[in-house]
Amino acid sequence: MKERFTTDQLLDRWESLRDIKNLMGRVSADYCIIEMRGMYDKYWSRRADVCLGVNDGWYDGAEAVKGYYSSIDKRIAYCSAKIREMFPKDLGDKTDEEIYGVGMLDYKPVDTPVVEIAADLQTAKGIWCIRGSHADFTKSGPVAVWEWGWFAVDFVLEDEEWKIWHMQYLDEINRVESSKWYGEEVSYPERPEFSWADDVQVAVPNKPAKLRELYSIDRPFTPIPAVPVPYETFSETFSYGL
Repeated sequence: MKERFTTDQLLDRWESLRDIKNLMGRVSADYCIIEMRGMYDKYWSRRADVCLGVNDGWYDGAEAVKGYYSSIDKRIAYCSAKIREMFPKDLGDKTDEEIYGVGMLDYKPVDTPVVEIAADLQTAKGIWCIRGSHADFTKSGPVAVWEWGWFAVDFVLEDEEWKIWHMQYLDEINRVESSKWYGEEVSYPERPEFSWADDVQVAVPNKPAKLRELYSIDRPFTPIPAVPVPYETFSETFSYGL
């Protein structure tokens, strides 16, 4: 591949690789500090055909993807306000912005990247492993969950910036911490003071589909998402999109 490109082209490709890895690092960091509400505006393409795939289906189109992040924002704000009500001595004098995300965590470290930049430098593809955990409020109170899976992403170059075009965000493991990765999951009794925990939910995909079944000992062999390979232009490769 190197013999095909001039020195300036190789530099452009190196900078693109750096920018894409940094973009996904920032996505991971924003999850950790509960700043998912700004992800669409900061990281996603303005194309109408963007899409986000999760285990249970697709958020197809710009409005659906924006709606997904908006629903997360509404849930975080609602839960934060409820926690302030529960702890008025500690949080009663805090603003909505100051308490946003209180008691929540969404740690998604990304590693083992495989990134391929198209020869025409207009698109790129990448896959990352996620080995993290998140903590949210349930009717049983705060619960921490192990999460292992992948981000598999198509990128497009827009106004000299790399943006997410299609993304698959797929879980392989999503289990309450202290549970085994198979069999019965640990459960906790409901607590009446957290009866509000399910009042606001994350939007469901507008195109339901079974993209990936969570790991179980009964699940048939399921390969990981396809790993990118070198390609010339996007029409010659597979898509992580719908």
